[in-house]
Amino acid sequence: MRVVAARIERFDLEDARRGLVLSLTDEEGLVGLGEATPLPGFSPDSADADEGALVALPGALGPIELPFAAPPAGAAKGAAAFATLRALAPMSPRLRGLPAARFALETALLDLIGQRLGLPLSASLGGHRRYAEVPVNGLLTTSTALPEMLARAGALAARGVRAIKVKLRSRGEEGFARDLQALRALRREHPDVELRLDANAAWSLGDVPRRLGDLAPLRPRFVEQPVAPELLHHLGACEVPWAADESLALEGMPERLLEAGGCAAFILKPAMLGLLRAHELGRRAQARGIDAVVTHLFDGPIALAAACELALALPRPPLACGLDAHAGLAAWPEVSIPQLLRGGRVAASGQPGLGIRSWTG
Repeated sequence: MRVVAARIERFDLEDARRGLVLSLTDEEGLVGLGEATPLPGFSPDSADADEGALVALPGALGPIELPFAAPPAGAAKGAAAFATLRALAPMSPRLRGLPAARFALETALLDLIGQRLGLPLSASLGGHRRYAEVPVNGLLTTSTALPEMLARAGALAARGVRAIKVKLRSRGEEGFARDLQALRALRREHPDVELRLDANAAWSLGDVPRRLGDLAPLRPRFVEQPVAPELLHHLGACEVPWAADESLALEGMPERLLEAGGCAAFILKPAMLGLLRAHELGRRAQARGIDAVVTHLFDGPIALAAACELALALPRPPLACGLDAHAGLAAWPEVSIPQLLRGGRVAASGQPGLGIRSWTG
C-alpha cells in the first residue's frame, strides 16, 4: 500500500485554537483520516508546527507493507501497528516533539490499513478485541458554583454515568478547604458514584500527605497528577491512590513510574502522546497491574473517534474513560462519531478503520 495524496484542512476554533484534519489517499482511492488539534498552553506543539511537519506528505512516507492480505484467525497482534511504524520512520525526525501531528498521521494510516484489511482501527492497533464496551466518565469542576455543580452531577447520573471526575480548580489552603466542602456535598448526594479528582499538578510534595488524608473519607478512586510532572515518581504508596497524566509525556518518566510503584492509573491522552505510544503505555501499565484511562483533549470528532478506538484496543478493559461528547465539538463540521453510544458508553463502530465515512470538512 502506498499513500499517493495528502490534504490538510484547517479549522479555526474558540480561544485562538486551531484544528487540522489530515486526509491520506492510497492507490485504491481509499481515504484515511487523522486529526491534530493541540491545546494552547497545555500541548507541547502548536497547530502551525504540526502543519509544517505534515505538509511534507506523502512523499516522505515509506511504503506500507500490509501484514496480511486478509485478516486470518489469530492474526498477529500489533502487525498493523508495526507496519505503521515502519512507514513513519522517514518522518520521525520531523515529528519529534509534535505528538498531535504524530497522532494525526498514525490515525490516518491505521484508518487506511483497517479499511484495506476489513478491520476496525482498534483491532489494527491492538489485536482482536477482548471486551465489547467501555463506560465514559463525567466531568465537573470546583470553579462552578456548588448548586450548578450538583445539578450537573444529577444530570450525569440520569444518563447512566457512574464515574465522575472533578477538577480541583481552587488554589492555596483556603481554596482547598472550599473544594473539600464542595466534594463533601457531592458525595452526600451521590454516595455510590465513583469519584475521581484531578489536582492539575498544583500541590507541593509537602501538601500531599495531609490533603490526601483529608480526601480519604470521600473514597476517591484516585487523584490525578497531584504534583508537578517531574516529581510524581517520588510519591510512592499514599493513603489515597494517585494517577499519572502530564508526567507520561516526560521522556523516561513512564518507565520510572512503572518501576517505582504506587501509581494507580495511567491517564492516556493520544493527542499528547501519539496513538501508538499511548497504546504501548496502556499495555505496559496493565501488565504491571496499573489501570488505564483514555481521554480526549477536547479536540474534534476524528480525534475523539480515534481515542475511542484506543480505549477498545487494550489487553483488558480500561476504567471509565474521559471520552464523553463535549461542547467544543459544536465548532466542527457535524459528523456522527460511531463509537459513542447513548447512556455514556463507547463501543465498536462495526466499520473498518476509524468508521467515519461521511467526512466532508
